Amino acid sequence: MSPLTPWHYLLLIVLGLLFIVGILVSMRTNSKSSVFITISLVLLLIGAFMWKLINESVYLVEVSNLEQERFYQSEQVLIKGIVRNVGKFPVANVVAVIQLSNSQGGGGDKASLFSQPSVFAELYKGDNPDFKQQNILEEHTIAESLSPGKSKTFRIMMDYPPHFKRMSFDVTAKAGY
Repeated sequence: MSPLTPWHYLLLIVLGLLFIVGILVSMRTNSKSSVFITISLVLLLIGAFMWKLINESVYLVEVSNLEQERFYQSEQVLIKGIVRNVGKFPVANVVAVIQLSNSQGGGGDKASLFSQPSVFAELYKGDNPDFKQQNILEEHTIAESLSPGKSKTFRIMMDYPPHFKRMSFDVTAKAGY
């Protein structure tokens, strides 16, 4: 199964044709090398931007049914849920981005704007040995070879920071290309 979609092939064909036109234009000018280099760099930047845009709009996954369970003996937290491929093309792998936050407020499992700790302290923590990180961000691969419309359950075990008073979490999924 090819990881490329018809949109990828169309982009490659258009960039190839524009490159050939660029070569022909650079041959008719006095400064051949500078025109050729300029056209090549512009096409490279356009191609990289469009490739990323195609990947983000074609490979779509979503996470649902999130649950958490804390194990006090081992100071760990288990996050479980379901990941589903909602796009029309197969996804090679799915990476979950988990953010644990030490929320001071109450209510709910999701981090809200008012319950998240200040990021300013984390930016300027300096050499303070007593500094305790209030936001933890980790990535885990949760599925591989996910066909269109299919779903898989996942479980992620993470260490629970002992200085957290109340944990809130957020899980987002990125499709690997």
